[in-house]
Amino acid sequence: MEMKQTPGAYRMRAERRRRVRGSGESRGDGWMRTESDERLLALATRYGTLTLQQAATACWGGRLETARLRIRVMAEAGLLHRSAAMRWTGTVAWPTERGARIAGTGLSAPSRPGERLLHRLALADVGLALEAAGHTVLTEREVRSAEAVPGRPADLLADLGVSGVPERAGRGETLAVPAGAHAVHWPDLVLVPPGGPVVAVEVELTPKSRGELRSILRAYLRARRRVVYLGTAPVVRQLQGRPGPDGQWIDGVAQEAGLLPPGGPDSGADGLLRVRLLVLTDPDVARQVGRHAARR
Repeated sequence: MEMKQTPGAYRMRAERRRRVRGSGESRGDGWMRTESDERLLALATRYGTLTLQQAATACWGGRLETARLRIRVMAEAGLLHRSAAMRWTGTVAWPTERGARIAGTGLSAPSRPGERLLHRLALADVGLALEAAGHTVLTEREVRSAEAVPGRPADLLADLGVSGVPERAGRGETLAVPAGAHAVHWPDLVLVPPGGPVVAVEVELTPKSRGELRSILRAYLRARRRVVYLGTAPVVRQLQGRPGPDGQWIDGVAQEAGLLPPGGPDSGADGLLRVRLLVLTDPDVARQVGRHAARR
């Protein structure tokens, strides 16, 4: 007859995990790390922070209670931080230094999510959806890490099947784009299609100043880099313009920068820039992004 676990047994195991801070590689730690656990550690390290819903969808087939249990176990073992301080997010998790090291991505642990938490979670939502659809995605953290080592971006793209990448490109010229004599603009995400070329992905929740946005767009134009902007409705209007009261089209910053033809929105024709309305799968993140955009 199978014996049921008592609440006291669960508490004892949790206390043992907190005390020994085990890695989950032996049962003496009170738990065993699974492939799904390791996937979560890698994703949380690459994207910085994940919601419970994002973790469940990416690693446990949408099973929220399984994700909640595994996040709790890894937090007790000292591999994850978790917090429910923001009511609208529910539980969010990000790796500790030990967790990031075990993840094996080559990245250090991300900083604690602060005022840019919503943007970080929106980026994770977009990136995870692209990966789930079979695309290869590099996060900003991976781009910065690669661009910090001469020749590393070319080697990385070669490993991903992209040919013809200059090996002697300077810092910020392969995955990022130069934005002046000494400045670099780092894309939010980089999409790597089979064979290349790479496509930058920008996720914008609120409009930037017109000057700042124009400068970024012109950097993409000079680099001849394809870029997709995923934005809220105010951002889409700022980028591609809107109909005026007399029916004439009022151009946006993308037309001013020379990345869209004047007199209309993004037509979908072949070009360097695509502008699309941001669509998110995590309902809590999507709801908060909507509130955030409405306040602007």
